[in-house]
Amino acid sequence: MKDNNKLYLVVTILTLCLFISCNNKETTKPTRKNIENAVFASGHIEQENQYTVSASVDGILISIPVSEGDSITKNTNVANIKSDVQKNQVKDALVVYNNAVNNTASNSSTLQQIEVKIDQAKTQLVLDESNYERYKNLLEKNSVSQLEYEKAYLQYQASKNNLSGLKDNYKQAVKDLKVSETRSLVQVNTQKELLEDYQLKSSISGTVINVFKKQGELIRRGEAVAEIGSGEFIIKLFVAEDDIRKINLGQLVAVHVNTNTEETFSAEISKIYPGFNIQEQSYIVEAKFKQAPRKIFSGSQLQANIKTDNVTDVLVIPTEYLIKGNHVLLDNGEEKAIEIGHKNIDWTVVKSGVSENTKIVKPKK
Repeated sequence: MKDNNKLYLVVTILTLCLFISCNNKETTKPTRKNIENAVFASGHIEQENQYTVSASVDGILISIPVSEGDSITKNTNVANIKSDVQKNQVKDALVVYNNAVNNTASNSSTLQQIEVKIDQAKTQLVLDESNYERYKNLLEKNSVSQLEYEKAYLQYQASKNNLSGLKDNYKQAVKDLKVSETRSLVQVNTQKELLEDYQLKSSISGTVINVFKKQGELIRRGEAVAEIGSGEFIIKLFVAEDDIRKINLGQLVAVHVNTNTEETFSAEISKIYPGFNIQEQSYIVEAKFKQAPRKIFSGSQLQANIKTDNVTDVLVIPTEYLIKGNHVLLDNGEEKAIEIGHKNIDWTVVKSGVSENTKIVKPKK
Protein backbone atom coordinates (compact mmCIF):
# COMPACT_ATOMS: atom_id res chain seq x y z
CA MET A 1 0.00 0.00 0.00
CA LYS A 2 2.82 2.30 0.81
CA ASP A 3 4.46 1.54 -2.57
CA ASN A 4 1.22 2.43 -4.37
CA ASN A 5 1.04 5.73 -2.51
CA LYS A 6 4.61 6.53 -3.52
CA LEU A 7 3.87 5.76 -7.16
CA TYR A 8 0.79 7.95 -7.07
CA LEU A 9 2.81 10.78 -5.56
CA VAL A 10 5.51 10.55 -8.30
CA VAL A 11 2.93 10.56 -11.10
CA THR A 12 1.20 13.54 -9.52
CA ILE A 13 4.46 15.49 -9.30
CA LEU A 14 5.41 14.71 -12.93
CA THR A 15 1.97 15.73 -14.13
CA LEU A 16 2.17 18.97 -12.18
CA CYS A 17 5.65 19.76 -13.60
CA LEU A 18 4.46 19.12 -17.14
CA PHE A 19 1.44 21.36 -16.57
CA ILE A 20 3.63 24.16 -15.20
CA SER A 21 6.12 23.74 -18.07
CA CYS A 22 3.35 23.95 -20.65
CA ASN A 23 1.85 27.00 -19.01
CA ASN A 24 5.28 28.76 -18.93
CA LYS A 25 5.65 28.86 -22.73
CA GLU A 26 5.93 32.37 -24.22
CA THR A 27 3.34 33.26 -26.81
CA THR A 28 2.39 36.28 -28.87
CA LYS A 29 0.14 37.31 -31.74
CA PRO A 30 1.11 39.12 -34.98
CA THR A 31 0.57 42.83 -34.68
CA ARG A 32 0.56 45.82 -37.00
CA LYS A 33 3.43 48.31 -36.87
CA ASN A 34 5.24 50.99 -38.83
CA ILE A 35 8.70 49.60 -39.63
CA GLU A 36 11.79 51.68 -40.43
CA ASN A 37 14.21 49.62 -42.54
CA ALA A 38 17.92 50.29 -42.28
CA VAL A 39 21.27 48.91 -43.47
CA PHE A 40 24.02 48.45 -40.92
CA ALA A 41 27.55 49.56 -41.80
CA SER A 42 30.78 50.02 -39.91
CA GLY A 43 33.36 52.66 -40.76
CA HIS A 44 35.51 55.51 -39.56
CA ILE A 45 35.92 59.28 -39.69
CA GLU A 46 38.49 60.98 -41.90
CA GLN A 47 39.05 64.42 -43.34
CA GLU A 48 37.87 65.32 -46.83
CA ASN A 49 41.42 65.87 -48.11
CA GLN A 50 43.54 63.29 -46.36
CA TYR A 51 46.62 61.60 -47.72
CA THR A 52 49.77 59.81 -46.64
CA VAL A 53 53.25 61.21 -47.25
CA SER A 54 55.37 58.26 -48.37
CA ALA A 55 59.04 57.86 -49.24
CA SER A 56 60.01 57.36 -52.88
CA VAL A 57 63.61 56.38 -52.06
CA ASP A 58 65.40 54.20 -49.51
CA GLY A 59 67.52 55.83 -46.83
CA ILE A 60 68.00 57.05 -43.28
CA LEU A 61 65.65 59.69 -41.86
CA ILE A 62 67.94 62.47 -40.64
CA SER A 63 65.13 64.78 -39.49
CA ILE A 64 61.33 64.98 -39.14
CA PRO A 65 60.54 68.65 -38.52
CA VAL A 66 56.77 68.17 -37.89
CA SER A 67 54.71 66.64 -35.09
CA GLU A 68 51.13 65.41 -34.68
CA GLY A 69 48.73 68.33 -34.45
CA ASP A 70 50.95 70.81 -36.32
CA SER A 71 49.23 73.07 -38.81
CA ILE A 72 51.31 73.20 -41.98
CA THR A 73 51.13 74.90 -45.37
CA LYS A 74 51.64 73.48 -48.83
CA ASN A 75 55.27 72.45 -49.58
CA THR A 76 56.17 72.28 -45.89
CA ASN A 77 59.14 69.98 -45.32
CA VAL A 78 57.80 66.88 -43.55
CA ALA A 79 60.94 64.71 -43.47
CA ASN A 80 64.54 64.64 -44.74
CA ILE A 81 66.34 61.51 -45.91
CA LYS A 82 70.14 61.30 -46.00
CA SER A 83 71.19 62.30 -49.53
CA ASP A 84 75.01 62.59 -49.67
CA VAL A 85 75.35 60.18 -52.60
CA GLN A 86 72.64 61.93 -54.60
CA LYS A 87 74.17 65.35 -53.92
CA ASN A 88 77.41 64.08 -55.46
CA GLN A 89 75.45 62.86 -58.48
CA VAL A 90 74.10 66.39 -58.93
CA LYS A 91 77.61 67.86 -58.66
CA ASP A 92 78.97 65.44 -61.28
CA ALA A 93 76.09 66.27 -63.63
CA LEU A 94 76.77 70.00 -63.19
CA VAL A 95 80.47 69.51 -64.05
CA VAL A 96 79.53 67.72 -67.27
CA TYR A 97 76.97 70.39 -68.10
CA ASN A 98 79.33 73.31 -67.48
CA ASN A 99 81.95 71.63 -69.67
CA ALA A 100 79.35 71.23 -72.42
CA VAL A 101 78.41 74.93 -72.14
CA ASN A 102 82.08 75.93 -72.45
CA ASN A 103 82.53 73.69 -75.50
CA THR A 104 79.50 75.32 -77.17
CA ALA A 105 80.92 78.84 -76.77
CA SER A 106 82.46 80.40 -79.92
CA ASN A 107 85.84 80.69 -78.25
CA SER A 108 85.94 77.01 -77.21
CA SER A 109 89.11 75.12 -78.12
CA THR A 110 87.17 72.59 -80.22
CA LEU A 111 85.59 75.26 -82.44
CA GLN A 112 88.73 77.40 -82.56
CA GLN A 113 90.75 74.47 -83.93
CA ILE A 114 88.26 74.13 -86.80
CA GLU A 115 88.27 77.91 -87.35
CA VAL A 116 92.09 77.87 -87.67
CA LYS A 117 91.83 75.16 -90.32
CA ILE A 118 89.14 77.18 -92.13
CA ASP A 119 91.38 80.28 -92.18
CA GLN A 120 94.27 78.20 -93.54
CA ALA A 121 91.98 76.68 -96.17
CA LYS A 122 90.80 80.16 -97.24
CA THR A 123 94.39 81.34 -97.67
CA GLN A 124 95.26 78.23 -99.63
CA LEU A 125 92.18 78.67 -101.83
CA VAL A 126 93.18 82.24 -102.71
CA LEU A 127 96.64 81.02 -103.74
CA ASP A 128 95.33 78.06 -105.73
CA GLU A 129 92.67 80.18 -107.45
CA SER A 130 95.29 82.75 -108.45
CA ASN A 131 97.57 80.01 -109.76
CA TYR A 132 94.70 78.44 -111.68
CA GLU A 133 93.80 81.78 -113.36
CA ARG A 134 97.46 82.29 -114.32
CA TYR A 135 97.71 78.84 -115.90
CA LYS A 136 94.44 79.39 -117.69
CA ASN A 137 95.77 82.59 -119.33
CA LEU A 138 99.05 80.87 -120.22
CA LEU A 139 97.19 77.99 -121.82
CA GLU A 140 95.32 80.43 -124.05
CA LYS A 141 98.71 81.73 -125.18
CA ASN A 142 100.07 78.22 -125.60
CA SER A 143 102.73 79.02 -122.96
CA VAL A 144 101.95 75.93 -120.77
CA SER A 145 100.89 72.39 -121.52
CA GLN A 146 97.40 71.07 -121.10
CA LEU A 147 98.67 68.77 -118.32
CA GLU A 148 100.11 71.66 -116.31
CA TYR A 149 96.84 73.56 -116.67
CA GLU A 150 94.73 70.59 -115.51
CA LYS A 151 97.03 70.07 -112.53
CA ALA A 152 96.48 73.69 -111.41
CA TYR A 153 92.72 73.31 -111.99
CA LEU A 154 92.53 70.15 -109.87
CA GLN A 155 94.47 71.81 -107.06
CA TYR A 156 92.05 74.75 -107.13
CA GLN A 157 89.00 72.44 -106.98
CA ALA A 158 90.56 70.47 -104.11
CA SER A 159 91.06 73.68 -102.12
CA LYS A 160 87.42 74.70 -102.71
CA ASN A 161 86.17 71.28 -101.55
CA ASN A 162 88.45 71.35 -98.52
CA LEU A 163 87.12 74.75 -97.41
CA SER A 164 83.52 73.68 -97.94
CA GLY A 165 84.11 70.49 -95.93
CA LEU A 166 85.69 72.41 -93.06
CA LYS A 167 82.72 74.78 -92.94
CA ASP A 168 80.35 71.81 -92.83
CA ASN A 169 82.49 70.29 -90.05
CA TYR A 170 82.17 73.53 -88.10
CA LYS A 171 78.38 73.56 -88.41
CA GLN A 172 78.14 69.89 -87.41
CA ALA A 173 80.47 70.43 -84.45
CA VAL A 174 78.31 73.32 -83.21
CA LYS A 175 75.19 71.16 -83.60
CA ASP A 176 76.75 68.20 -81.78
CA LEU A 177 77.98 70.40 -78.95
CA LYS A 178 74.52 71.95 -78.57
CA VAL A 179 72.97 68.47 -78.37
CA SER A 180 75.55 67.50 -75.75
CA GLU A 181 74.76 70.66 -73.78
CA THR A 182 71.00 69.92 -73.91
CA ARG A 183 71.49 66.31 -72.83
CA SER A 184 73.75 67.24 -69.96
CA LEU A 185 71.20 69.86 -68.82
CA VAL A 186 68.49 67.18 -68.86
CA GLN A 187 70.77 65.00 -66.74
CA VAL A 188 71.30 67.86 -64.27
CA ASN A 189 67.56 68.42 -63.95
CA THR A 190 66.96 64.68 -63.55
CA GLN A 191 69.51 64.42 -60.77
CA LYS A 192 68.07 67.50 -59.06
CA GLU A 193 64.58 66.00 -59.22
CA LEU A 194 65.93 62.79 -57.70
CA LEU A 195 67.53 64.87 -54.97
CA GLU A 196 64.13 66.43 -54.22
CA ASP A 197 62.84 62.92 -53.45
CA TYR A 198 65.05 62.99 -50.35
CA GLN A 199 63.00 65.90 -49.00
CA LEU A 200 59.40 64.84 -48.36
CA LYS A 201 57.01 67.77 -48.59
CA SER A 202 53.30 68.28 -48.03
CA SER A 203 51.26 68.79 -51.18
CA ILE A 204 48.43 70.52 -49.29
CA SER A 205 47.90 72.82 -46.34
CA GLY A 206 46.39 71.06 -43.35
CA THR A 207 47.02 69.34 -40.03
CA VAL A 208 49.52 66.58 -39.28
CA ILE A 209 47.32 63.69 -38.12
CA ASN A 210 49.97 61.01 -37.60
CA VAL A 211 53.76 60.67 -37.79
CA PHE A 212 54.74 57.04 -38.33
CA LYS A 213 58.55 57.24 -38.24
CA LYS A 214 61.30 58.57 -35.98
CA GLN A 215 64.56 60.37 -36.71
CA GLY A 216 67.39 57.93 -37.42
CA GLU A 217 65.14 55.12 -38.65
CA LEU A 218 65.69 53.33 -41.94
CA ILE A 219 62.89 53.93 -44.40
CA ARG A 220 62.08 51.97 -47.54
CA ARG A 221 60.53 53.17 -50.78
CA GLY A 222 56.75 53.33 -50.38
CA GLU A 223 56.73 53.41 -46.58
CA ALA A 224 54.50 55.99 -44.89
CA VAL A 225 56.13 58.82 -42.93
CA ALA A 226 53.15 61.01 -42.00
CA GLU A 227 49.45 61.51 -42.61
CA ILE A 228 48.11 64.97 -43.50
CA GLY A 229 44.48 66.05 -43.53
CA SER A 230 42.43 69.14 -44.34
CA GLY A 231 38.84 70.09 -45.01
CA GLU A 232 35.67 68.98 -43.26
CA PHE A 233 35.31 65.62 -41.56
CA ILE A 234 33.48 62.93 -43.50
CA ILE A 235 32.20 59.47 -42.62
CA LYS A 236 33.50 56.54 -44.65
CA LEU A 237 31.25 53.47 -44.43
CA PHE A 238 31.77 49.88 -45.57
CA VAL A 239 28.59 48.29 -46.94
CA ALA A 240 28.08 44.59 -47.64
CA GLU A 241 27.42 43.35 -51.18
CA ASP A 242 23.89 42.26 -50.26
CA ASP A 243 23.00 45.77 -49.07
CA ILE A 244 24.67 48.17 -51.53
CA ARG A 245 21.68 48.13 -53.93
CA LYS A 246 19.56 49.63 -51.13
CA ILE A 247 21.80 52.67 -50.70
CA ASN A 248 21.00 55.99 -52.41
CA LEU A 249 22.31 59.53 -52.17
CA GLY A 250 20.59 61.66 -49.57
CA GLN A 251 19.56 58.80 -47.27
CA LEU A 252 19.72 59.61 -43.56
CA VAL A 253 22.26 57.87 -41.34
CA ALA A 254 22.26 57.35 -37.57
CA VAL A 255 25.89 57.30 -36.44
CA HIS A 256 27.34 55.90 -33.22
CA VAL A 257 30.96 57.08 -32.80
CA ASN A 258 33.19 55.08 -30.47
CA THR A 259 34.54 58.28 -28.91
CA ASN A 260 30.99 59.45 -28.06
CA THR A 261 29.17 56.24 -27.16
CA GLU A 262 26.43 58.03 -25.23
CA GLU A 263 25.21 60.04 -28.26
CA THR A 264 23.77 59.34 -31.71
CA PHE A 265 24.63 61.73 -34.55
CA SER A 266 22.76 62.30 -37.79
CA ALA A 267 24.37 62.31 -41.22
CA GLU A 268 23.44 62.02 -44.90
CA ILE A 269 24.83 59.82 -47.69
CA SER A 270 26.90 62.10 -49.96
CA LYS A 271 28.87 59.73 -52.19
CA ILE A 272 28.66 56.12 -53.39
CA TYR A 273 31.85 54.61 -54.81
CA PRO A 274 31.09 52.73 -58.04
CA GLY A 275 33.50 49.81 -57.57
CA PHE A 276 33.95 46.98 -55.09
CA ASN A 277 36.89 47.57 -52.74
CA ILE A 278 38.95 44.36 -52.71
CA GLN A 279 41.04 45.39 -49.72
CA GLU A 280 38.00 46.07 -47.53
CA GLN A 281 35.90 43.33 -49.17
CA SER A 282 32.94 45.69 -49.31
CA TYR A 283 31.48 48.69 -51.11
CA ILE A 284 32.39 52.14 -49.80
CA VAL A 285 30.01 55.04 -49.31
CA GLU A 286 30.57 58.45 -47.74
CA ALA A 287 28.30 60.48 -45.51
CA LYS A 288 28.46 64.03 -44.18
CA PHE A 289 27.44 65.02 -40.69
CA LYS A 290 24.22 66.97 -40.30
CA GLN A 291 25.01 67.06 -36.59
CA ALA A 292 28.67 66.42 -35.69
CA PRO A 293 30.32 65.69 -32.32
CA ARG A 294 31.72 68.71 -30.50
CA LYS A 295 35.13 67.06 -30.51
CA ILE A 296 35.93 65.01 -33.58
CA PHE A 297 39.02 62.93 -34.34
CA SER A 298 40.26 61.56 -37.64
CA GLY A 299 40.32 57.77 -37.60
CA SER A 300 37.57 57.34 -34.97
CA GLN A 301 35.75 54.05 -35.51
CA LEU A 302 31.95 54.05 -35.75
CA GLN A 303 28.83 52.06 -36.51
CA ALA A 304 25.94 53.38 -38.55
CA ASN A 305 22.39 52.54 -39.57
CA ILE A 306 21.47 53.82 -43.01
CA LYS A 307 17.73 54.45 -43.25
CA THR A 308 16.49 52.89 -46.50
CA ASP A 309 12.67 53.14 -46.30
CA ASN A 310 9.58 53.19 -44.07
CA VAL A 311 6.83 50.57 -44.21
CA THR A 312 3.54 51.58 -42.59
CA ASP A 313 0.79 49.43 -41.08
CA VAL A 314 2.31 46.03 -41.81
CA LEU A 315 1.74 42.76 -39.99
CA VAL A 316 4.85 41.75 -38.03
CA ILE A 317 6.04 39.16 -35.56
CA PRO A 318 9.15 39.23 -33.37
CA THR A 319 12.05 37.84 -35.42
CA GLU A 320 13.02 35.55 -32.55
CA TYR A 321 9.73 33.63 -33.06
CA LEU A 322 10.84 32.38 -36.50
CA ILE A 323 11.98 28.79 -36.91
CA LYS A 324 13.57 27.20 -39.97
CA GLY A 325 13.76 30.59 -41.63
CA ASN A 326 10.07 30.95 -42.59
CA HIS A 327 8.05 28.85 -40.11
CA VAL A 328 6.30 29.59 -36.82
CA LEU A 329 5.14 27.30 -34.03
CA LEU A 330 1.38 27.55 -33.42
CA ASP A 331 -0.17 27.28 -29.97
CA ASN A 332 -1.41 23.76 -30.77
CA GLY A 333 2.13 22.57 -31.49
CA GLU A 334 1.86 22.70 -35.30
CA GLU A 335 4.68 24.23 -37.36
CA LYS A 336 3.21 26.61 -39.94
CA ALA A 337 5.01 27.93 -43.04
CA ILE A 338 4.52 31.67 -43.61
CA GLU A 339 5.48 34.13 -46.34
CA ILE A 340 7.79 36.76 -44.94
CA GLY A 341 9.03 40.13 -46.18
CA HIS A 342 11.74 42.38 -44.85
CA LYS A 343 13.15 41.52 -41.45
CA ASN A 344 15.67 42.96 -39.03
CA ILE A 345 17.01 41.86 -35.68
CA ASP A 346 13.74 42.80 -33.94
CA TRP A 347 10.81 42.37 -36.36
CA THR A 348 9.84 40.31 -39.40
CA VAL A 349 7.12 41.36 -41.84
CA VAL A 350 4.47 38.66 -42.46
CA LYS A 351 2.86 38.68 -45.91
CA SER A 352 0.63 35.62 -45.45
CA GLY A 353 0.19 32.44 -43.41
CA VAL A 354 -0.98 33.90 -40.09
CA SER A 355 -3.30 36.68 -38.95
CA GLU A 356 -3.61 39.05 -36.03
CA ASN A 357 -5.67 36.39 -34.22
CA THR A 358 -3.09 33.61 -34.56
CA LYS A 359 -1.28 32.71 -31.34
CA ILE A 360 2.31 31.64 -31.94
CA VAL A 361 4.84 30.19 -29.52
CA LYS A 362 8.39 31.38 -28.95
CA PRO A 363 10.74 28.49 -29.84
CA LYS A 364 13.03 27.16 -27.17
CA LYS A 365 16.72 27.80 -27.69
